[in-house]
Amino acid sequence: MGIIRQQTIKGTVYSYLGVVIGFVNLAILSPIVFTSDQIGLTQVIIAIATILAQLGSLGFNNVTNRLFPYFRAGSKDHNGFLSLAFLITSAGFIISLVILFIYLPRFTEINLEKSSLLSTYAFYIPVLLGVVMLFNLLDNYCKVLFNATIGIVLKEVVIRLLNLGFILMFFFRMIDFNSYMLLFVFSQALPALIIIVYLLARGEFRFTGFRHIIDRDLLKQIISLCVFGIIAGLSGIALTNIDKYMVNKYSGLSDAGIYSIAVYFATLILIPARSLGKISVPVIAEAWKRNDMKEISTIYRKSSINQFLIGLLIFVGIFGNMNNIFRLLPHEYAAGEMVIIFYSAANIINISTGISQYILGTSSLYRYQTFLMILLIVLIVVSNLILIPLMGMTGAALASLISMFVYTLLTLIILKVKFDLWPFSSKHITVMILSVVIWTISLFIPEMDLIADILIRSIAITIMFIIATLTLKLSDDAQRIWKQIIFMIRRS
Repeated sequence: MGIIRQQTIKGTVYSYLGVVIGFVNLAILSPIVFTSDQIGLTQVIIAIATILAQLGSLGFNNVTNRLFPYFRAGSKDHNGFLSLAFLITSAGFIISLVILFIYLPRFTEINLEKSSLLSTYAFYIPVLLGVVMLFNLLDNYCKVLFNATIGIVLKEVVIRLLNLGFILMFFFRMIDFNSYMLLFVFSQALPALIIIVYLLARGEFRFTGFRHIIDRDLLKQIISLCVFGIIAGLSGIALTNIDKYMVNKYSGLSDAGIYSIAVYFATLILIPARSLGKISVPVIAEAWKRNDMKEISTIYRKSSINQFLIGLLIFVGIFGNMNNIFRLLPHEYAAGEMVIIFYSAANIINISTGISQYILGTSSLYRYQTFLMILLIVLIVVSNLILIPLMGMTGAALASLISMFVYTLLTLIILKVKFDLWPFSSKHITVMILSVVIWTISLFIPEMDLIADILIRSIAITIMFIIATLTLKLSDDAQRIWKQIIFMIRRS
């Protein structure tokens, strides 16, 4: 658990640094500097490129997560694994480009009237597709080399810092919107180039033969993992991208921009879980190789209570600051209030089971996760088709909540029935009660000036959570970190 705890803490710190920068970019500056159509444009083209990139990867990320332990050999350049990864990803990129170029003229025509900006800048989508695919490949490779933080730093901090500079340049009329979009796309490409330099410096960016290690059984596993990985990967991003595309389709680019900013607040809940998941995958894969069920069970239970604690802390912080959020934003963004609530609830359900999806995805029953992902895609699309016309952007958030509940419940059941793994304990009930109590107490804090209110209300909620967590001994890792802090204070 040591490497998981260390890299999760580092990843979470960098992620929240990125959150602060992203908050300034998306929630404070963007509504002032850009129109909601322009905000929606950047969000939607990234969403489209991300969805296509998942298809274009041909499921190879699934191969990396599960089979890299069988290739791992630093002295032999990991038996040509990077060569295999680039070969399959390049083939997927070509296939995706063909599909994209066939559909792009029709896509431009469809959006010409309702979302004219999207039609104008649709030519950036193929570029973003290649950029996203390259970054995903290299980031995943770094992850299985037990460095999950470099991708987090580049994606969460570097890109957002660059974008902050570009937003300010546009605000001060140093560049026009065309130049801003060009620089925006450049900022998405830079992290992949930096990772290549990093891997070259470590001697890990080498292309060698791989045929000698791939026997018939391993080839069958690779093909199977790729096939199932395509579907699993698509549905993994469906929850956070398809809804934006469908909101744009039914309600227009303006609503897509408002929806994206509302979802941004809700996704703060997922940040620690993303950091934990990235570093847990190679550790869990190695444990499955050894058939070490005790380690898997321990990581499962600890990840669940830790993520649940942090997730509910953030949820209470968001809910307690709801009025402040809409004091920060222009009046039109008030339409996103229920989006924040429903989407936050969906994310709480998601993180409450810890790394359940990674455990199932790296197990011998990875096909089950793919079947669940197919169900998730169907649920998301169907529920969005029904609820967006009825409820607008709020319907999209409610659709995400319903879909995530069904998906998470079924994942829990499979892990319990097939492997006798269960993440929950009485501590989870205590945490839920604690959250309600702390949120109720926060209501009695009198309203102040905006910045002071955000700071005081957030600090008060955080302190109450920390005291309760340590007093009730809800998390072993929290107790260990607290003891380390006390030890360092005494030494100084």
